Amino acid sequence: MAFTLQIRKKGFFGNKNIDLKLILKNCNLKYGSSNEFYILQEDVINQNTAVLYNPTRIGRGIFFDGSKAAEGEISLSYNIPTTATEISDFVRIVKEVERQLKRVALYCVEEEREYTTQTLEDNIPNMTQFSLQSLHEFCKKEYSTYILTLAMWPFVMNKEQVLEFSECKDLQKFEQLLHDMQAIDAYYAKPTLMQNKADGKILAIYTLTEECVSIFPVKADDFLNLDSIKIDEGLVRFYIFSENQARDGMFSYDRFISYMSEHGARQFDGTHLLIPSITKDEIDHMISEIC
Repeated sequence: MAFTLQIRKKGFFGNKNIDLKLILKNCNLKYGSSNEFYILQEDVINQNTAVLYNPTRIGRGIFFDGSKAAEGEISLSYNIPTTATEISDFVRIVKEVERQLKRVALYCVEEEREYTTQTLEDNIPNMTQFSLQSLHEFCKKEYSTYILTLAMWPFVMNKEQVLEFSECKDLQKFEQLLHDMQAIDAYYAKPTLMQNKADGKILAIYTLTEECVSIFPVKADDFLNLDSIKIDEGLVRFYIFSENQARDGMFSYDRFISYMSEHGARQFDGTHLLIPSITKDEIDHMISEIC
């Protein structure tokens, strides 16, 4: 579910160009683009689209579609449920676009209605309350995994979080959790998919880098957007940054996860581990244990 606003310049006179850099500066936001696994590539614009986010309160991200920006038209959207801060940031972006273009027409795709910047701003409490209700509804439904795409990467709630947010009184703890889960200096591991020529099996290959805090799925096939592909085997390789080369060989992903679970990794979310920084010597010892 989303809230999508089409913003179009009204009138023939004045500036028709929308300056994204100025939006980012005046609204104190950063940007990036999501890859095929919904992991953010920071400071990247993809075909005039980007994910905008507040670095001091990272939420689910505001999607900016500027493919028609040169014509004085853009589209903005945020996912529901989201945080109170992100809703306020969304409205601030709309107001900044209006400031740049002088006169704008606002149309909400999902509600099939028009807004003004003033009616949109007045509607912030209702938008926030609707996000809270949507969070409750999401957590009360029966899913095998409770996954949300965030600005930086996907996030899977654990059972305790699902229970807490099914009946929370406001969005404060939800907002703090989303920020805390993303405001860390870590690599979110993504697989490289390959087909084994010998037997045709599909392999998911991950890489752990020396001295790099990393987030890895517990199961090698647990990643978004490739549900139609059956992974036959998970493998991991190790990259030694200080030597600028990978260690020879690829190793069992399951053995790697089992080893790390007993050697410093901790649960990150419902389906991922946070793996601490590991030295070259520790990697070599691990290889001798899991090979």
